[in-house]
Amino acid sequence: MPRGGPHSERILILAPRGRDGAVAAKLLQEAGQATLICDDVTELCAELERGAAVAVVTEEAFASSDLTDLSGWISTQLPWSDFPFVLLTARGDMPNRNVAAARFQDILGNVTFLERPFHATTLVSVARSAVRSRQRQYQARELLERQELLVHEVQHRSRNLLAVIQSIASATWPADEQRDVFFGRLRALANAQDLLTQGEERGAPLKDIVAQALQSFSDRVHIEGAELFLNARAAQGFTLVMHELATNAIKYGALTAEAGTVSVHWSVEGNSGKRIVTFRWRERGGPQVRAPTRKGFGSKLLEHAVPHAGDPPRFEYAPEGFTYELQTAFETLSSPQNS
Repeated sequence: MPRGGPHSERILILAPRGRDGAVAAKLLQEAGQATLICDDVTELCAELERGAAVAVVTEEAFASSDLTDLSGWISTQLPWSDFPFVLLTARGDMPNRNVAAARFQDILGNVTFLERPFHATTLVSVARSAVRSRQRQYQARELLERQELLVHEVQHRSRNLLAVIQSIASATWPADEQRDVFFGRLRALANAQDLLTQGEERGAPLKDIVAQALQSFSDRVHIEGAELFLNARAAQGFTLVMHELATNAIKYGALTAEAGTVSVHWSVEGNSGKRIVTFRWRERGGPQVRAPTRKGFGSKLLEHAVPHAGDPPRFEYAPEGFTYELQTAFETLSSPQNS
């Protein structure tokens, strides 16, 4: 069976006038290519759904047809797919030739214009090249599918490993506050894995990470920031940071008081050569804040979970409320969705 499926290497032909369709099909079949003649654009779209390698279409077949469905099919192709068309046109010196060519280019995307009359070997050569291009796209699809399967398998194993670690710790570590803290951080990592798994990209939006950590206090939390999709490593780092900040606010900070609030804000500044992301957590309305007398693991985590740009994160223990500010390079957090 062909790499892309039973119909994946067919050449669809749409040439409703005269004997163009029959002649083109005969030439291509003699060259060993499977062909199917379509009566109209509706049938062409239906056969594209079933599978094909290339469509050979005469210009007049599209000139008076509604191409809405065809344009919709082209626009919803998956990332691996760029379906090729061969458009058989009239002579190049016809009026409005450039305007018509530009329109078809916009609609079809991957299109080769073949001016009539042409030699039989020219049509066969162009069609074979298009089929070969489509076969390479099928190979790319297989690679992407394998990569997707592997990534999900790794993520599945990671979640299982976290569950095993939690089970071992529960069986060997007496119940106390330190164990609760440890389990909380494990759950934060598990939540990060869930966020990474939900999307097709390898990462998660910063806004989702912040909202998840504070979902129980939505009426007392203000979240504001630019659209920023984090890569997997940055997403895990920010998940740990948010878990630590939220836990401290619930146990000791603003979220212990009914009037307490938390504001989370981030921004991206600078040009494309050097962009800096500033992330700020600010608490107000809670008990009076005092600086800790010693630096625990939580403080070290807040300093190092996300790589910083230049100065280390700032901890401000003002009487009116705690503030945490981190600056990091945009490129450190960057994911393809941000570009």
